Amino acid sequence: MARLTGRRARLSMPLVLVVAGIAVAGCATAPSSGPPRKAPGGSDQVQAYVQELPAPGPTSKWTAKDVVLGFLHASASYSFDPTAAKQYLVPQLRKQWHPGREPVAVVGAPSAITTQRYKPQQIIAQAPPEEQVEFTGQHLATLSQTGQYQYAPGGNVRYVFYLEQTNGVWLIDKLPAQQSLLLTESDFEDVYAPRNLFFFAPPAASQSASVLVPDPVYAPLLSSNSALNTDLATGLVNGLLKGQGGWLSGTTVSAFPRGTRLLKKVTIAGKTATVDLGGAAARAQPITVGQMAGQLLATLSDGQYSPPLASRLELYIDNKLRSILPPIGVVPTVPSGPVLLVTDTGNLDSVGQLADAPKPGSKPQPRLSPAQIGQPDVTAVAASPDAGRPGQIAVAVPAGNGNGCVVEARSGDQGALQSYPLPGSTTACTSLSYDTNGNLWAAAGRGVWFMQPNRPPVAVNLAAMAGTLQPGGVILALRMAPDAVRAALLVQTSAGNKLLLAAVRLRAGTASLGQAVTVGTGLTAPQAISWYDPYHLAVLASGGIYDVPLTGGAGQQPGAAPYLFSTAPPGADALTTDGSELIVGTGQGLVFAASVSAPTWSLVADGTNPIYPG
Repeated sequence: MARLTGRRARLSMPLVLVVAGIAVAGCATAPSSGPPRKAPGGSDQVQAYVQELPAPGPTSKWTAKDVVLGFLHASASYSFDPTAAKQYLVPQLRKQWHPGREPVAVVGAPSAITTQRYKPQQIIAQAPPEEQVEFTGQHLATLSQTGQYQYAPGGNVRYVFYLEQTNGVWLIDKLPAQQSLLLTESDFEDVYAPRNLFFFAPPAASQSASVLVPDPVYAPLLSSNSALNTDLATGLVNGLLKGQGGWLSGTTVSAFPRGTRLLKKVTIAGKTATVDLGGAAARAQPITVGQMAGQLLATLSDGQYSPPLASRLELYIDNKLRSILPPIGVVPTVPSGPVLLVTDTGNLDSVGQLADAPKPGSKPQPRLSPAQIGQPDVTAVAASPDAGRPGQIAVAVPAGNGNGCVVEARSGDQGALQSYPLPGSTTACTSLSYDTNGNLWAAAGRGVWFMQPNRPPVAVNLAAMAGTLQPGGVILALRMAPDAVRAALLVQTSAGNKLLLAAVRLRAGTASLGQAVTVGTGLTAPQAISWYDPYHLAVLASGGIYDVPLTGGAGQQPGAAPYLFSTAPPGADALTTDGSELIVGTGQGLVFAASVSAPTWSLVADGTNPIYPG
């Protein structure tokens, strides 16, 4: 991840705060000790343990298997109560075990737990009894030190624990080889919650040095000091200082100079967070201090997936309060504007325009005439969301030979459309999307093309997505996020349609998409996508419109499930939204609209492929 220079931001807007009215206090931490309680089950079933384990820790009544299960359960609270797990270890191992320095391994429920007497090769007289416990479970994911949940399901993995009996109590004297925290999926979901860290869009992808990009991470749900949440806030700030990881790594920049460190724990009094930085931060210019404050306040006040920790910030550098009015940083919202749609005027298609919130029986106003387009079939349409470029519009039509895609675009209200064949394309375009900088992105078949204003399109490097774009895969839609750093894709595969996120990298007129990660895995047969806001996608799937959170952006991650906004009109096959209005098109050539707050559908016009700017 790069670092921001001290150049002045061209968009010095105050930070946009979204603060949920939820108190962060009085919540219980995960239980830290007590024996596993057996759940009913046949002799061939793995005996499960349940929550609310009573104190104290292991006793002489516990079996070696009980101790291992209790240790795994207590490990979930390690970040704020390390002694809870260490009480299951022999004294010497307690001094040596420091799992907080390694990634966390997340496994499924145990498929087998076996115990056998450990027989070392060399028998030592008077040695205490020892047992070996094998825990077998499917590896699901790892959680990086910066909080990225990296979903990578694999086969069953055997984790071997060795225990010795000390004063009649079984304690672990040797852990599995990886030495990191090992958490079951259920414990992870109980103790970790999704949050966002915020970094800046890089200069190559943004017209301003103040555009903030959310990076979903997982952080321990609670602190041992729940009134101040100092541990959680401190962990988030340290996450900012360490930089991004996971799928967004290398695509954003940070205002924190390399070598910045946190001098003391973050404190929160009332709604004010106090952060004291040292090291390289002491040499930061005022513009950089404002940018650092923007990242800090956005991260600590964010309430998209979990309750916010603060709404105000006091930033100290080397124990001296710095004046930061206002913090620099804005999370761009999904653009609103007129709705474009393809209209049929006989032998040739045209493009019409509806109001932001179209009314029943609306008559589309002409935007592009059949004579301007000159083609019978428009397969996609897009308009730039930037008010500084009025009239920037594009349509996609099939190539003259029927193989490939041609983009027809113009950069203003007046003038003819210019034709740009997509080099190497072999199928019609399925999607067009402008980013906030006026760059156009087109998807056709297995390829994506990138076109800067008044320049020919170039193929986007998708090598990092090779594992996701399976043989025969087709990109059905690509939608650029309002920050111009993230792309949402709907991809058709042999296993069904998938929702993906990928990071955008721009360099010297070239573009690439990073390794794609899966979101919305709880949905069946997604058909269309649109950005609902910077933190959620709106998805048409199985006859309904869903709100899909990007919690982790790394696969079948835990967190909030897709939320059903509304059932969709019959035959719906297209979707667009500006965050307040839902617009769908149907296979019968009808366009419907509904308010997000009161989703009752109204027929507004005839047409296909409705789309908001972007």
